[in-house]
Amino acid sequence: MAAESLADILEGERIPYRDKARFYSVLGLLLSARISLGKASDLLGIRIDELWEMLDELGIRYQMLDYEEEVKKEIQSYKRLFKSSA
Repeated sequence: MAAESLADILEGERIPYRDKARFYSVLGLLLSARISLGKASDLLGIRIDELWEMLDELGIRYQMLDYEEEVKKEIQSYKRLFKSSA
């Protein structure tokens, strides 16, 4: 039996996102705490509630950092964004 390629595996996934490789790359960054939920939704071009729904469909129970830490990360992300666009 031939080994399944990454493209075959991703194509079989049931997540309703057009670029599944991008989705799973962003998901990896999110779950490894490299980016926030807000940043993940921005990178995917979807609303946070849509991302929550996709995570739920995949059976992923994402635990946000405590509220204060999440807000700090979001503020840092926005500062970097606005600084780079100035």
